Amino acid sequence: MAPRASCLAPRRSSPIVGVLLAAVLLHILAPRPAAACSKRHQTPFELFDQAARVAEVRVEQTPGPRQAGMARLRVLRTLKGSPRATLEAEETNTSCRIGYRAGRRALVFLGPRGQSFGLYEGYLEARADSPQLRALRAYAAANDPAARVRVLVDAIAEGPQDLRDEAALYLADRPELLAHLDLPARARLLAAADARDQPLYLVLARLELEVPQPPPSHGRNYFAELAALVRPRDELDDLGAAALADQIDLGNDGYDPRRIRAMDRCERLHGRTLHPLTWYGHGVASHFWPKLAAACRTGEPVTF
Repeated sequence: MAPRASCLAPRRSSPIVGVLLAAVLLHILAPRPAAACSKRHQTPFELFDQAARVAEVRVEQTPGPRQAGMARLRVLRTLKGSPRATLEAEETNTSCRIGYRAGRRALVFLGPRGQSFGLYEGYLEARADSPQLRALRAYAAANDPAARVRVLVDAIAEGPQDLRDEAALYLADRPELLAHLDLPARARLLAAADARDQPLYLVLARLELEVPQPPPSHGRNYFAELAALVRPRDELDDLGAAALADQIDLGNDGYDPRRIRAMDRCERLHGRTLHPLTWYGHGVASHFWPKLAAACRTGEPVTF
């Protein structure tokens, strides 16, 4: 269940920021490349929220190698949606093909017509006893924000590195869940942090907690840099949504630390995700800043 892409953009934004971002997505935390397919990374927790059906399945039949059509899935356990004995899932013959393989056990995230949410990331082959599946089962059973936060904290504190990073990446972009972290949970997150560049740094920064310094690197420390940007308190903390939106409107195009901090504060003020911090936190194209300012004013998320 490890991600095949990261969700951080290059620091300097430009009209080609989307192309640069896609390149980064395909190189960080990527155990299985997706050929020429480019998409923003979505964690299994986000896919669970969006999907109409989530189930553990055994793949019984596929359209055939590189063929479009419907795959037949035998349901082993339903995590979301009405229980069914079998499901049909759509396979494509594009570069974003899902990759269904007959005989394999997998977790699938499906829409009402069998389309896979997250494209290839909506089909995750995993053993029945894998930590990733156990975490998703617990997440599915959680019936309120506080319970879901407990699942995510357990995954970050106790899970293998890939699961820790997925859970932290999801939590970092959810101000509405960060508000439910009590002191014991914060202490567990602090204890889980280690000296490597990781999504947990963003969680700690948005909670205004100390962030460890990763060791020197020949490349960029994306998460550590973004955490260092949003953690410090400043005069923006005293502004309301309208004034923060004005700051976002009046900033410089591309990468503007003050604009980024203002958007972060606005999300905290509204107590909800308006746009993933991991997307706007390293700069966005000039035409996108007005959309973020509008989201800050209204409290309505920017849609992809």
